[in-house]
Amino acid sequence: MASPLLATQPAFSDLAKDFRDGSRSPRDYLELCIEAIENREGLVKAFTYYDFEQARERADASSRRYAEGRPLSPIDGMPVGIKDIIDTRDMPTEMNSSIFIGHRPLTDAACVRAINEGGAFAIGKTVTTEFAIGRSGPTTNPHNPEHTPGGSSSGTAAGVAAGMFPAGFGTQTQGSIIRPASFCGVVGFKPTLNSLSLNGVHPLSKSHDHLGVIADSVDDAWWLARWVSEYAPEQCHPGLSGPLQGPVAPGKPANLAVLRTNGFEDLDATSLSAFEQQLDALRLDGITLVEPENDPLLQALVDALHDAPERSLELLAYEMRWPFQDYVEKHPNMVGERIHGLMESASRMTRAQYRQLLIDQYQLKERLQALAGDYDAFILPAASGPAPHGFEFTGSRRLLVYSTLLGAPAFSVPRMTAAGMPFGLQLVGFPGQDYHLARQARWMTQRN
Repeated sequence: MASPLLATQPAFSDLAKDFRDGSRSPRDYLELCIEAIENREGLVKAFTYYDFEQARERADASSRRYAEGRPLSPIDGMPVGIKDIIDTRDMPTEMNSSIFIGHRPLTDAACVRAINEGGAFAIGKTVTTEFAIGRSGPTTNPHNPEHTPGGSSSGTAAGVAAGMFPAGFGTQTQGSIIRPASFCGVVGFKPTLNSLSLNGVHPLSKSHDHLGVIADSVDDAWWLARWVSEYAPEQCHPGLSGPLQGPVAPGKPANLAVLRTNGFEDLDATSLSAFEQQLDALRLDGITLVEPENDPLLQALVDALHDAPERSLELLAYEMRWPFQDYVEKHPNMVGERIHGLMESASRMTRAQYRQLLIDQYQLKERLQALAGDYDAFILPAASGPAPHGFEFTGSRRLLVYSTLLGAPAFSVPRMTAAGMPFGLQLVGFPGQDYHLARQARWMTQRN
């Protein structure tokens, strides 16, 4: 039986025609979201702050634009959840940190400015783990409130799953978009590194930080990401290519590489069985699935990724020294244990070690690119199983780190269950081929 905490309204993109012909309006849609928040937020705890009156004003302005036949963008009227490490000038940005209680930025992050320019609007700020790397917040999983929603984009994933908004921003420095999307049974999209501007997003690691989207559908995820990239790609980056509006055209992949790394060791028997059943079904659909032992280049990539989680964490620790060393030194009792530990690790690293880590990362990206002509994408689980019970542990990052370290686009699509909970299927593409990957993700969500 479905949880009463789960979404009941249609995806935002499914109502685009209704908005245009006047049979429904963005204000009507917003009221459905507000009703879901009022009924479910007490248990889900997805938000740190919301402002219904401001949202209603902006939804009304959007409704007028549709009535006049002049919507600003495909996301005009979309209520968006904003992860609380992203600056908003009219809402607090506290980052689940005691240091930043009551903090009010002077400006919006580039992505927030982008949605405003497109007629969408922030419905509220969503819970994050501490600085998107440390201790958990209070958010629960709408499928079972005794389980974690995953981190660090906890509130965004749970809010989408509970129908509180159709899409929201998440960030991923290791696994923080794909994993909570998997745990909450929604779509997660981590674009190619730097496709979306990180201006106004609290930094962790320049070599790892991705801004992305968690949404109720591939269309809503693509529309939001594509619009933001059109308006605000990262500096010195071309951003995403592909259509700005209209449904994502489903694209059946021809060849998929199974990225069967040592991270599969984390899967329990039930979760592994669910994944293998997906592979069997794809073979019946006529898709060629290649295992590492059948392709020397694929096997070489898998071998090279053996210690990727450890290397990723070392890179992350070294790059997050500024400003986290200051936080630890000036506010030691207000910073969580994990961040203290990362700063201790960083203090033992040398510049030569950091340089070698960057070289290793570059060589991994070259190995990935060598396979670009052979496969449409890579396939693997979107987490190490379903959401764990409790809230201290937000789930293993091991199967999520690969796409992050490689700067490659990734989707989690809700295709599996294990132990009665959602469990996502992960597709990893090649850098710059985000729309090609989105088409495959859309095809996956439409399969019987």
